[in-house]
Amino acid sequence: MGILGSRALDIDVSDRDLCLILGYLATPGRVGFIEAQIPEEKVSLFKKAYPNQECYPITQGETSSGNIMKQGMQFRIYFNNIQNCPPILVSFIGEGNGTYVKRINKGKFIEKIIEKYGFRFGHSQDEKLIRKKVLQYHPQYMDIFEEGYSL
Repeated sequence: MGILGSRALDIDVSDRDLCLILGYLATPGRVGFIEAQIPEEKVSLFKKAYPNQECYPITQGETSSGNIMKQGMQFRIYFNNIQNCPPILVSFIGEGNGTYVKRINKGKFIEKIIEKYGFRFGHSQDEKLIRKKVLQYHPQYMDIFEEGYSL
């Protein structure tokens, strides 16, 4: 379905590399949090697209420096650790914040893995559902998914 605008960025890799990345992300304890920051006037749109999923509403106003608060929806993946990160993923990972060591800010990518591969906004992932979705869409790359999962 997709609710992000055209400026949202993806991670454009082959299906093989995507399965490696999905396996890596599905590893228990790897991802700490998948965040959706949503301007308060767009929360109903988010809730319609992603029922029963977590989001953080952004109240509109000005920052302490007088700038307008974020107006667009932002999706992020925060990592607890990036040990053994596949080289194909390294260039898409940025600095973390707080207790999270690194993060991915590619909204279209995050939207894709939420909508198609069973990932969820919030702090917990259903590894069995993710595995089932990867098997459904890319059965020929399940060994690559498992490779990423075991890194």
